[in-house]
Parts: sequence; structure tokens; C-alpha cells
Amino acid sequence: MSKYYPINLVLDKKKCLVIGAGKVAERKVQRLLECGAHVVVIGPLSTAGIKALAKKKKIIFKQRAVTLKDLKDVHLVVAATTDRKINALVSSYCRKKDILINVVDSPKECSFIVPSVIRRGDLSISISTEGLSPAFAKKIRQDIEQRFGAEYGALLRVMKEIRPLAIKKIKNIPLRMKFFQKAMQPKILKLLKQNKEKLVKRKLKRILEGTNI
Repeated sequence: MSKYYPINLVLDKKKCLVIGAGKVAERKVQRLLECGAHVVVIGPLSTAGIKALAKKKKIIFKQRAVTLKDLKDVHLVVAATTDRKINALVSSYCRKKDILINVVDSPKECSFIVPSVIRRGDLSISISTEGLSPAFAKKIRQDIEQRFGAEYGALLRVMKEIRPLAIKKIKNIPLRMKFFQKAMQPKILKLLKQNKEKLVKRKLKRILEGTNI
């Protein structure tokens, strides 16, 4: 079995097709929307959630069976149907045309697989078992979720503001790295866990001005 090459894709405004409109498809649609994709869903039956997204014009929903013509100008395809013939046909076509394809329950028919993901704001942690055991990936994700709370997302929000200031202020690279290490101390994370984001920003700015924390 080939090894997967971990990668993060930019899907903003890219046309992505989800085949099938059940509960699994709905989860895939939500993930694609989070990344700014232009999502088209095709399936004869759908969940209430899919219909609601279409009604709000967040997606395009076509209530019918998929055809190969639907794959024209598509950047990425997710096949979330239990019809093995449809999955095989779509997978074969996509791989011949170099269209990214994921068949949700069949790694051998995929050109990419979707890892289990933890999100804390702009922090994303991906876990993959190379498609061998999604249940094990889920277990690891649940363990890591206990370790990384919302404060890590808050730290990234702080660093988005502080990092450019540090680069401008601290020209010496080893000293700059020392500053960044100080910004990630447990006591900083503890303050962020207490929702004291403004206080953390003030403290880090004082460090940049030459004042110890």
C-alpha cells in the first residue's frame, strides 16, 4: 500500500462535488464549507441539513443521480454513497482526469483520504492511520482533544498580532526565538485559559519594550 503525503489544500472558492446527501455527506459538506469551498451536492435523497443549506444558498443541491457530466470543472470530489458501482465509476473517471477523489469508505478508490481533525481556532491537528483504522484515529483525536483546549487557539490569535511586532523589534534571531519561547510558557497558556487574552497581549508587548513578564 502506498504511503500518503500529508498536505493542506486551499479550497477557497474551488468547486467541490459531494455525491450523496445523507448524514456522512452532510458532515463532509460542513468541512468543505469551513474551508470556503463552492459546494455542489448531488443525490436522490437528502438530510434536512442538506436541504437547509441549499435553502440558505450556502450550497447547490441537485436532487437526482449523478452523471459523469457533473464532474466537469470540479476541483475535488467526495463520494459519500453506498452504491459501489457509482463509487467505482466516479473514482476511475476522477483518477484518469487527475481530479482529487475521496470515496468515504474505500481507501483503495481514493486519490486522497481525509484525516481526523482537531480545530482550535487557526490551529489544526490532523491524525491519520493511512486509512487502516478510522476508529483508532478517532480514539487518538479524542485523547488529544483533552490535551489541547481553546487556549491554544487564543494563543494563535495573540501571536497573529504580536509576531509582526517581534520580527520588527527583535533583529537578533536567537533573541527573537527566546521571546517566542517565553510567549508560549505554561503561565501564558494558563492566563489564556482564564480568558485573559488582553492581559497576555499587554504582557508580551511589555517584553518587547524590554520589561520582563
